[in-house]
Amino acid sequence: MMINLKLEGFPEEIVNEMVEKKIASNKTDAIRLMILHYNEHFGIKPMKQYLEDEMAVKKMQRIDAEIAAGKRKVISEKEFYEQFPELRDV
Repeated sequence: MMINLKLEGFPEEIVNEMVEKKIASNKTDAIRLMILHYNEHFGIKPMKQYLEDEMAVKKMQRIDAEIAAGKRKVISEKEFYEQFPELRDV
């Protein structure tokens, strides 16, 4: 997401101070850090949930790529139960 943001007064001073003190490498990073801190403080979305969601998406993309490249075989439900009849009632 791209946004334009005009900061004046105290908020601008905070951002500049964060960059001067090397807390953030630039003003954009300072604002990112503030958003993450705000998230942690108010518990909006746990970082663990976000990371798990990201990992799941990446894994599914990798599996899709393997299927498309012919490196992973996909079988139908019927074929699955023919190979593993004992799992039908699980």
